Amino acid sequence: MNKPIQKWTTKIIFTLLLILGSATVNATYYPRAGWLYYNGQFYLASYMLWDSPGPWTSTEPGYEHDLHVHDPNFFTSQCTTFSNLPDSYDDCPTAGIFDPNGPVFSFGSFDAELITANNWYFGAWQFTSHGSAASSPFTLIGQENESRCPFGLESIWCMFSNNSQPLLFGLYMNWGGYPTWVPY
Repeated sequence: MNKPIQKWTTKIIFTLLLILGSATVNATYYPRAGWLYYNGQFYLASYMLWDSPGPWTSTEPGYEHDLHVHDPNFFTSQCTTFSNLPDSYDDCPTAGIFDPNGPVFSFGSFDAELITANNWYFGAWQFTSHGSAASSPFTLIGQENESRCPFGLESIWCMFSNNSQPLLFGLYMNWGGYPTWVPY
């Protein structure tokens, strides 16, 4: 093979490997980017974007967006969530049940395989009462989970974590604070 053809062949192969390899670099079970909005009182919202959802480690993967409020005296009530994630669910009824380090308020998708790339998703938390804490550290977590319900049933009580990734951490919520947008 002559030198110029060999050189171009090497460049083409290397470029294809880079392109094909980079297609999986951004594949994640958690969002690649997003925003968290807090109105300073009872409402938070999150916007989520995946480049390439997956790979999933389960045959029935789900996704959960967890808001871990470290001080249990910050929000003293359950919440309600709503989301446009495919096959979405409100996981607030389970908050505090199995959360030894402060309540985790969540919404999610029973079927993570329906999450599509380059599509903005939205979810929000609405609380009804505030406790005695003026501020609380919090962590926002993206979590791949799986359903362990029999017969394909869907229930928040059957969703169990496989993998989790902190999306935001080291920040504080302040009661009566200013509305705040934080990127992740």
